[in-house]
Amino acid sequence: MELRHLRYFVAVAEEENFHRAASRLHVSQSALSRQVQDLAKEIGVELLEPSGRGVKLTAVGRFFADKARSILAGVETAVEETQGVAHGQLGTVAIGFETGAILTGGAFASIVTAFRKRAPRIALDLLPMSSVEQWEALRTGKIAFGYGFYAPSDDSLEHMEIARDHLGVLLSGEHRLAKRSQLKVKDLANEPVLLQPRRLYPRLHDDIIAAARSHGVVLNVKSGAVDGEALLMQVVVGDAVSFLGERSSTVLRLTSVVWRPVVDLRVSETHVVLWRADDALSPVVRSLIESAREAKTVLRAERAVRPAGRSKRTR
Repeated sequence: MELRHLRYFVAVAEEENFHRAASRLHVSQSALSRQVQDLAKEIGVELLEPSGRGVKLTAVGRFFADKARSILAGVETAVEETQGVAHGQLGTVAIGFETGAILTGGAFASIVTAFRKRAPRIALDLLPMSSVEQWEALRTGKIAFGYGFYAPSDDSLEHMEIARDHLGVLLSGEHRLAKRSQLKVKDLANEPVLLQPRRLYPRLHDDIIAAARSHGVVLNVKSGAVDGEALLMQVVVGDAVSFLGERSSTVLRLTSVVWRPVVDLRVSETHVVLWRADDALSPVVRSLIESAREAKTVLRAERAVRPAGRSKRTR
């Protein structure tokens, strides 16, 4: 039994006439009649019976016609969905993102929103992970795209910078330094500083330490908190200060913490999207890259009209 047998039979069942069905299918009436007869013989039941100048379905024929329509519809759907996957319009894509991405002023959300408009039928599997974890997840195929805070030095991975965020200090509103509008690195000389583990953010961790040392300051780094909320809570209660990008500080909505620029720190948090070099031509990845470019353009426009160097209490 072949699919054409089912298509021929369904056409005859719907037209109730071999001549009209043959015209609809653009085949000869004799060929159509022979194919339907072969089908009935193969199944071993009578599917049609004479009716006036045409034919009509038997009780068994009606049952089989419904099943045949279902099979043909399933095949058509399978073809359409396969084509959709091939063209990057259907399926699921896994995306890794920094757990701090929710504090990036909407950059990551903008990329996801733009991608949804381009490919509304693709499901997103969003996986929180550090930049280093994303690199490995990309290499092993666990994710197809990533949003991180710095780029890898790995030829198998490509990246595009979305934004740069100047680092400042996040501290309790009751902290003695909170009264100042801006700080210098030397102001942090005796402060407990909380950083997330170096194994997750080695480059950013080292850049902060090196920048402080260039001013003769050895930071008193406390054991890192892996969870961002736990880190924030320690800042809120005044146990330590931490570093946070200016863009991220504008999203916090806590009256108990403030963000202050450190004017001589000169360390930036770089926001990048990442993907495997081998996947650059994948329709889904291409669509994600275009979505990232769109978000980048919007962010630059917002940055251009926003006053630089603002220090503020989060509200």
